[in-house]
Parts: sequence; C-alpha cells; structure tokens
Amino acid sequence: MKQAKITAYAKINLVLDVLRKREDGFHEVAMVMQAIDLADTIHLKEAQRNWLHTDNRHIPPNMNNLAMKAVVLMQERFPQVKPLEVTLEKRIPVAAGLAGGSTDCAAVMLGIDKMYNLGLSLGELEALGAELGSDIPFCMGGPTALATGRGEHIEALPHCPALYLVLVKPSFGVSTPKVYGNLRVDERKNHPDVQACIDALHEQDAVKVIDSMGNLLEQSTFELQPEVKALKDDMISAGCSHVLMSGSGPTVFAAFADEAQAQAYYQNIKNKYPGAIFARTVNQNMLEERVALL
Repeated sequence: MKQAKITAYAKINLVLDVLRKREDGFHEVAMVMQAIDLADTIHLKEAQRNWLHTDNRHIPPNMNNLAMKAVVLMQERFPQVKPLEVTLEKRIPVAAGLAGGSTDCAAVMLGIDKMYNLGLSLGELEALGAELGSDIPFCMGGPTALATGRGEHIEALPHCPALYLVLVKPSFGVSTPKVYGNLRVDERKNHPDVQACIDALHEQDAVKVIDSMGNLLEQSTFELQPEVKALKDDMISAGCSHVLMSGSGPTVFAAFADEAQAQAYYQNIKNKYPGAIFARTVNQNMLEERVALL
C-alpha cells in the first residue's frame, strides 16, 4: 500500500503590489513570495474511496477542500492514481492570508507525483496547480519567487537570507475578493518597490530585504477591517519597526534579521497575543525534503 507524508509550508508576501485591474476581472500583481516554516502535515494513503480526515473543526471534511480537489484532479489526469485517504494536521491558521489551503493542495499534488512515480516537472505541476488557485504554483516550488499575472506566473529568485518572524492572526477572517474589490488602484500613488526587494535578495542582504517590504492591499483591508490596522500599530509599538500584513490579511507579521531580537520580541508580544507564532524563512534543502514515502 502506497503512503506518503508531506510538509506543507505557509507563505508570506515580502512585497505585494497591484498594478491594474484586468479585463478578465482579476488584478495584475507583482509579488515577492517567501515560504516559512509554519507548516501543515499531510498524510496520503491508498484507500477504498477518497476521503479526508482533519484535526481542525473549521475545515469541513468534504470534497470542496482544496486538498481533495487536488486528489480528484490528479486522478482525472493520471488513471494510475488510486483512491486516497488524506489526513490533514492543520497548523497554519485558516483564512489567514498565509496560503494554507493552497499549500495543502500543492503538497497533495507533490505527494501523488512521488507516490506514483509520475515524473512531472515543476512546470507541469505548477500548470496543474494553477487550475485550482493562483497561489498554488508558488507553493509547488519556492522558497523565494516573483509571482506575476494574477499570481500564477512564477519566477524563482535567489533564496532569502534567514529572516525571523512573529505572526499574529486575528480571530476573524478577511474576504480576499472584497479586499480587491475595495482597492482603488488608480488612486494609489505610493506603490511598494518590488525591484528593491529583488535587488536585496541578489545582494543577500537581510536588512535591505526587510527595509523593502510593502503591501499595497493594506489600506484596502484596513478600511474594511480597522482592527487589522490597530493590530499592526500595536505590533510596531511593541518594539518592531518592520511590520506588514501578509496577502489580503488579516495576519500581520514582524520581521527581524537577528534571531535573538526576534525571540525577545516574541516573548514580549505573546503575553498580549497568546496565539502569536514564531517562524523563520524556509531554505531550498527544507523544500527538497518535504515529501517522504512511507
């Protein structure tokens, strides 16, 4: 019986810029995306039928889950893929702007590729993932990449030097379509500098990477959910000048180049936010070891 265990890493946006609204209704974006070691664990095992187990009560164990959509898509394209039991150990907060569903979907596809020796290239896996969601192609590869188009066009970037992060997810979620719908791109004059971040990655300068961080969606989310702005302001006042919302929110993270400073900040802030998460950036070796056949 074929089995696999896969680590599904979350992502943050170091930079998120929105260029325009496209004719197809999507927005043209340019994002520097980074995998972090906050991760779900997925177990795949051949079974009599497709089904999903999860330890998170907020995730309905049905076929609408992106992980299960990935199973069905792979079975449709590759008849040798048998029915699978998917067990999802959820550690990435739900509806957090951290690509939790997308990375689970990507992990299932990567696991199936290895289990059945499909031999798919990264480009082929990314194309399959793009059929199910814009963030999924990045989650196939990484750990650091430029995402353009609606987010599905992925260009690998030099790996990010080690960054240490403290993340806080509010108790509520944010609707990504509403955030984009509320965004008035033409009125925004101060766009984040994507190229500055790319240059800093080429220089392997962690401080410059942090200095370049920015997210054009912040103001739109703040207008819809002022509590997110209040959280960001509070995290800045707690002792970090580099605080950013990830994706469309509502998760906000503080970034440090120094681990000791990050740990001290984490110990301080978790007194007020017990759900705060300490994380660090993922490197290529971690990605290469994320699928284990059992």
